Amino acid sequence: MDIKPETLISVDCMESDEKDHQSTSPKVPCMSHGLSKTPLLDRELQRSQTREVIHAISSALNELVDDKKCTKCTVENLSTLLTEHIRNLREAKQNGQWSKEDRKLLKAETKSLLKPVKKQLKSLWKAN
Repeated sequence: MDIKPETLISVDCMESDEKDHQSTSPKVPCMSHGLSKTPLLDRELQRSQTREVIHAISSALNELVDDKKCTKCTVENLSTLLTEHIRNLREAKQNGQWSKEDRKLLKAETKSLLKPVKKQLKSLWKAN
């Protein structure tokens, strides 16, 4: 019987260590958009801790479509993972791990990425 380990991981510390910044390679410019307009967000997404969370989320989403996995347990694990990660991000923000300027830039970069998505979703909901 093939038993997968639980996908729930702990993401305790949001410290920025030099290894994360050194081990990540710069993003290759997009063929249609050119250089990244979200360098700070790109850097945060390249951190090993963030990558672990993204892989765990991806794994949990794959388990949702697996007939052999309990949907309720998978959704609960996914919810716990996301809640814990958001809690850690808030702690990092409150503990001053990001400068005020970095927080503003991250917010602006995130908004610029999600603005087209929001627009598409609004038009979809209005159409129905």
